[in-house]
Amino acid sequence: MKESSQRELVREMSKKKQKEEAAVHFMQGKKAYEAGNVEDTYNELNKALEFYRHTTEHVILADIQRILGAIYFNKGKMIESRNLYKRAYLAFKNYGHRIGMADCYDEIAISFMLQNELKYAEEYQTKALKLRKGTPDKKGLARGLKNLAIIVYKKDDDAEKAIGMLEEALELAKKCKDPQLVINIAIDQSKILNKMGKYDDAMKSFVIARRFSKQFSFKLPDDHEEEFGDLLLNLGLKKYDEGNLEEALKYLKNALLVFKSTNNSLLETVEPTILKIEQLMNKNNE
Repeated sequence: MKESSQRELVREMSKKKQKEEAAVHFMQGKKAYEAGNVEDTYNELNKALEFYRHTTEHVILADIQRILGAIYFNKGKMIESRNLYKRAYLAFKNYGHRIGMADCYDEIAISFMLQNELKYAEEYQTKALKLRKGTPDKKGLARGLKNLAIIVYKKDDDAEKAIGMLEEALELAKKCKDPQLVINIAIDQSKILNKMGKYDDAMKSFVIARRFSKQFSFKLPDDHEEEFGDLLLNLGLKKYDEGNLEEALKYLKNALLVFKSTNNSLLETVEPTILKIEQLMNKNNE
């Protein structure tokens, strides 16, 4: 065998070995990620990346960069996270995976939103939705609409537009039968409606969240009770202003129970109001 042919054979064998080793690192990194072992995930996937970044195996490359992007995101390193998601986006694009491309833009949008860079958050979330609309991923579409609604609400203070998006997202989430997403959307909707002074509508949204939570055994967000108590108080005071003492008393007593369980300082305000309403009702019955 000629010397040049021998060298070529050695190179081919070396490449094959490198590929096999990279594949092992990739699989070990994936397993570590699924097990929640961040350090091993990071180490294994970076070793795999050294090989795959010089190949055309876009499927694996996209997956590696997506997972590394998530790791940096969870560490709060948003710039590094976005850079990795942008590379993952290009890898997904190279093999025409629109859902993967949209997923990357979703994460970039969320990172910008968390840093209050709402202009860029809106830009990337809008791009993600455009990509998603050409796919069968209705759950992803609902999630993207939810995120865009919150971004728009924070950026432009446009409550009506945000509520419209959330209504559309809620219907999609129900059709996709995703209880957790339904709960999250309904709570966001209720919070905005409460701030708009649309307390009855806000309560309807909260009822949806609580119903799905109970039916499917999903935990509600930690701040749920505080938000619910605030809404009950607002509804009680509204009914009181309208002269509907019976309804006012019902909502305020429920608010009182919530405030007692959460040690809310508003407790001192609610109790005298309840007493006043009870006195008025007794007087009216005399």
